[in-house]
Amino acid sequence: MKKTLAAVAVLGAFAGSALAADVTLYGVIDTGFNWTQTKGSGFADATKNVTTDSFSMASGQNSGPRFGLKGTEDLGDGWKVGFNLENSFNSDDGSLDKGGRLFHREALLFVQSPYGELSMGRTGALDAGTGRYNLMGSNATPFGTGLDTIGASTLILKGTGSRMDNTVTYQSPTFAGVTLFAQASLKTSTQAYDKDQKKIVYNEDQEGSSDAERYYGLGAKFSAEGLNAGLVFSTTDYSRNYVNKDDDDNGYVVSGFVNYDFGMVKPMLAAQYWDNGDKLNAVKTTTTAKRTGTKGYGVELGATAPVLGGTVKAAAGWNDYEDVADTDTDYNNWMVGVSYEYQLSKRTTLYTGAGYSEVKTKATATTSKAKTTEVLAGLVHKF
Repeated sequence: MKKTLAAVAVLGAFAGSALAADVTLYGVIDTGFNWTQTKGSGFADATKNVTTDSFSMASGQNSGPRFGLKGTEDLGDGWKVGFNLENSFNSDDGSLDKGGRLFHREALLFVQSPYGELSMGRTGALDAGTGRYNLMGSNATPFGTGLDTIGASTLILKGTGSRMDNTVTYQSPTFAGVTLFAQASLKTSTQAYDKDQKKIVYNEDQEGSSDAERYYGLGAKFSAEGLNAGLVFSTTDYSRNYVNKDDDDNGYVVSGFVNYDFGMVKPMLAAQYWDNGDKLNAVKTTTTAKRTGTKGYGVELGATAPVLGGTVKAAAGWNDYEDVADTDTDYNNWMVGVSYEYQLSKRTTLYTGAGYSEVKTKATATTSKAKTTEVLAGLVHKF
């Protein structure tokens, strides 16, 4: 259901006219079922060398459940002010998602003009695959940020960014099919996980200082006659609370994509190089400021095609990376995935998918593998 509220204000003798601010309520609900089998082998920890099967109801396998409010006000002469507030929740149990934030996905105030768009607030990084300004989501891979773990770009493109707080973004007007982007976050998150309390707490790092994690990104996108291509360079200045300055550097990530819509099929290619850009291994101890990251590259090839009134999506990817603090430890991930989506209406879609992935870790004395097989199905409704 879409509701539009018209708020009319008379500006008096200076304006002599009425301006309308339109506010729209929107959302997505995605619920389904998931079967996953994991197999571990070669781990020093024998408890990981097992096979486990799970079957459950699942939330957000295709599209993250959300509801939001968005609106714009026309100021005249090509100028507009707008906002977007977007929540995230779990549709299988109704709980708030991602640390209990009211508007986890996005909280933006923006100004549009003939000179481009400038926004402030919480949004996704240019290379995050999510958010108003993302360049590496469904542009880069058929599944965007993932059909659950099937084809998830974050499995292959390890330097993929995330949503950030305190972010300023500029998007240029489009000239000859080219749009430019610039982005900076003075403190990427106001939340932190306290291992002692085992809960999310307020991140007290001072915004804009070396205590806070800061992000900077530049991007460009080209679109013309079915061809789409993009490139993003980003750097993360990690908090000194997490970084050992003697042997650790800031993170750098270069991401790119290209696709072409032939009508009957749309092939897609995405690639990424990262150096310390993988934040998944970031740790903080009470005795030592330390952060371990990785460097390497990943490539993902995919395609979408209309079949029997629906859409088939398929992807395969591979990467190779190493621990920056321990070059004797190497990693290889690879995956294949396929899905089928069928629209029952403009707002309701059935989907199903299957995939396989393998994560290989090679250390000095051991080689371990974690294999995952997944089958899922669900229903998405948009309002």
